[in-house]
Amino acid sequence: MEQPLVSVVLPTWNRAAYLPRAIKSVLTQDYGRLELIVVDDGSTDDTRQIVGAMEDGRIRYMRTPSNRGVSAARNAGIRRACGEYIAFQDSDDVWLPGKLEKQVRVLSACSADTALVYHPMSRTAEKGERRLIPDDGIPAEDRSGRLFEKLLRRNYIGAPAVCVRRSALTGPEGVGVFDTGMPILEDYELLLRLAKRYEIAYIDEVLIDTFQLSGGTNTDPRKGIVSHAMLAGKFREELKRLGMFEGRLSQLREFGRLVHAEPLAEAAIEQYCIK
Repeated sequence: MEQPLVSVVLPTWNRAAYLPRAIKSVLTQDYGRLELIVVDDGSTDDTRQIVGAMEDGRIRYMRTPSNRGVSAARNAGIRRACGEYIAFQDSDDVWLPGKLEKQVRVLSACSADTALVYHPMSRTAEKGERRLIPDDGIPAEDRSGRLFEKLLRRNYIGAPAVCVRRSALTGPEGVGVFDTGMPILEDYELLLRLAKRYEIAYIDEVLIDTFQLSGGTNTDPRKGIVSHAMLAGKFREELKRLGMFEGRLSQLREFGRLVHAEPLAEAAIEQYCIK
C-alpha cells in the first residue's frame, strides 16, 4: 500500500537566515512522501533566492504580494496542499529525526474520528531558557482522546507539533482553516474547533525544537486582549456551561489593568463577548 502524501506548510517572512535549517530538517526526514509548501509572505530579504537554490522536487514555493500574516499564509498553503495529511513547520524551527514517520504511523492507525496527532515540543527562549509544551503538569490522561473541555481551560498543543487530516479542515465535515481576523491565538482557536468535533492522538516524545525569537506578534499585549476576547466570544456557550465565562471576562479586565489598556479590554469585551 502506498504511503499517504503529507503536505508540510511552512509560512515565512524575512527569516532567510533561519530558513535553510528549517527546510533541511523537513527534507531529511526518513518519511519521504511529502511536499513542502513554502509560503513566502511578502518577504523583503533573499528568501526567494534561498528557496530557489534548494534543488529538491518536493519543494513548492509560492509568494504572496504583501505581508498578510501567518494565518493567511498557512491558509494559502492549505489551499495548495495535495496531501492526505497536513503538517506545519515554522521557518525558525527544527524537526527532529523520525517526527513525520511516527506521526503518520499513529494517525494512519486511527479511525477517521481522530483528526490529528501531536507530540511535545521544546521551546527555547532567546536567553536560553528551555521548556516543554505540554509540560509535566498535564496528566497523561489529558493528552489524548476528547480534549475540548480540557483545552478550553488551557492550551498545551503547539501548531508546529501537529499533523492533521486535511479532510478535518477542508472536507465536507471539516471545521475550516485559520481565522485571519484574529491578531494572535489563531492556532489555538482552530485547535479548539477541531477538538470540539474530533478526537486527538498523542505521541509521548519530543520531535521538534522551537525557538522564541524577537520580532514576533505574540508579545503585543493589545493583540492578546483582543484575541482572548474573541476566543471567549466564540466559545461563550461552552464557557458558560463550564462556569468559566465570567472568570474569563474578569481575567481580561485584570490583564487590561496590568498593561494600562483598560478601555481596550472593555471595548473588546463589549464587541466580542456581550451580545
